Amino acid sequence: MQRITSIKEIAKLANCSIATVSNALNNKGRVSQEIREKIFEICKQHGYLPNSAGRNLRRRQNEIVGLMFYPSCSAIFSNVFYAKIMESLEATMEAHGYDILLSGTDFLKNPTEPPRFMRQGKVDGIILLGGFPQKAVSDLHSFGLPLLFLDNHVENLPVDNVTSDGFNASELIVEHLVKLGHRRIVYMAHSHEDANASVREAGFLKAVIKHGLNPEECPSLRDFYHTSDGYERLRELLAKSNAATALIGVNDTLAVELMECLQDDGIRVPEDMTIFGFNDDTDSVRTTPKLSTVRIEKGKMGLLGAETILKRIEDPDTGYTSIRLPVELVHRESEAPPRL
Repeated sequence: MQRITSIKEIAKLANCSIATVSNALNNKGRVSQEIREKIFEICKQHGYLPNSAGRNLRRRQNEIVGLMFYPSCSAIFSNVFYAKIMESLEATMEAHGYDILLSGTDFLKNPTEPPRFMRQGKVDGIILLGGFPQKAVSDLHSFGLPLLFLDNHVENLPVDNVTSDGFNASELIVEHLVKLGHRRIVYMAHSHEDANASVREAGFLKAVIKHGLNPEECPSLRDFYHTSDGYERLRELLAKSNAATALIGVNDTLAVELMECLQDDGIRVPEDMTIFGFNDDTDSVRTTPKLSTVRIEKGKMGLLGAETILKRIEDPDTGYTSIRLPVELVHRESEAPPRL
């Protein structure tokens, strides 16, 4: 499809005035939602970057990278895992003369329109941090700015990404639990779309088969949105005669919350239930007992993420990068052999 380079061409395709196109792209004036969506769809189809973003990119006028977090940037500040990534990401960007601009959720509310900082031509590229839905990533990719997926990835979409090797981590956890004597293990993750959760689940399921465990006694529970609902599902399993003796949570937060629920019901950790988490967050050492988990190099993830997006900005035609950081099991007090 032919690439558009002027709003005059957009106006012709949208059958409206140049002023209407300008108002729509700059979020000014009175433009109906129908016309606005039509204009942005034409921009997407023909690779037009609104409000001179493309020219700014070529001239290196901004030296700013946009950062979006799902579902809201405010969640970064309450999440220790992402705060550590952000610390390294920001330091590396600053060392290269770039600033980070946090974005609100206007794009998620109006997915037919580019994010506001893109419409206004303020950024040279965008970093997506965390579990963005695949459709949102695809829509953002279609707008044409350099894009990086950090701590996640999307299959079958040419987007640079840096994340951890969750597949291998789950295999290592299951292998370790089997050596301790566990034969009935459950994996748990919330049901929202999350590539990390799916990769960790896939590693778990492969390891179950690899070690000759019974898949019916080693289920993956991903049919809950809230931890309380997930715990109800776990309680149902624990009421059976072949109850699980070990639990793997998709992250430390979920693992700690489930540990507390179990303890409130009088189930001892690790005597009655071994628990493993992921990420090695500070919460993992604030529990009693301290949580066994998977250590991820958050600082390195932020550094490599910054270097990758800057490389993409410098050379938009370079080959795509997909980095999987190695992981390490951290053994603490929440694991033990199963009771006979």
